[in-house]
Amino acid sequence: MMAWIRFAACGLVLLSGLGFPPKSQASETAPAPTVVLADSLEPAEVSESAVLALRILARETDDLLLDAKRRRGLAREIEGVLKRLRYAHPEMAKVSARTAHLPGVLLLGVRPGLFKAVAGLLEGTSGPVALRTGNRAFDALNARLELRAVRPYRHMGVLLMRLSRRANVGAAQRAYMAIEGVEYAEPDAHLGDGPDIEAAKSGGVWHVVVRRAWGDCPAGCIYKKLSFFTVAGGEVERIEPSNAMKMSGFRKILTIRNWR
Repeated sequence: MMAWIRFAACGLVLLSGLGFPPKSQASETAPAPTVVLADSLEPAEVSESAVLALRILARETDDLLLDAKRRRGLAREIEGVLKRLRYAHPEMAKVSARTAHLPGVLLLGVRPGLFKAVAGLLEGTSGPVALRTGNRAFDALNARLELRAVRPYRHMGVLLMRLSRRANVGAAQRAYMAIEGVEYAEPDAHLGDGPDIEAAKSGGVWHVVVRRAWGDCPAGCIYKKLSFFTVAGGEVERIEPSNAMKMSGFRKILTIRNWR
């Protein structure tokens, strides 16, 4: 079940700063995606290596769509890294990379006019429809992000937007916030805390941090322990925490994830 987001409206970003045109009358030739109700399209399972690849690529670019070929190649490389690490240290197989939010999904809080336009197009439909709302910037961004499915939640004024599987959710979030009629945009986040893995590559060497966490994790895990590894080729080396803190690759990971 989705984790509902805050309802306070976020401040809007200037439209001109991100290159989106202001709201204007849409024409029949304006870009608009063909979508279905979100319940008609189940989210695909995502492997932990794909989760890590998405994280890494999203940190490197503000592109709305991540390069699919590069993502697949990076996921295959990460899969091999994790296999070698777990072969050398079988106890680490108990920890998997954890998704912080549903991939390719955003929750939009929108003004009544835009909500009505979206919900009206989907109401009573059982098949695909062209989502052309009259807000050209909104329609164009939906098309660029290869929007596939939408679910309006009338009692909250929220739209669940299921984007392309290669969507850069952070960049998409910022782009939607620049559009007139959108009050906030947030990932569909998973509540609570838990064990996780983070990785980064530097100079041909993978730096991997395995975070074991336990004890009332739905409220924020009480106990946490970090383990540090480097993987280069077929070689796996466990790094003592005191030494890992001196290595830039590990310091970068800890800063990004705010792990202590």
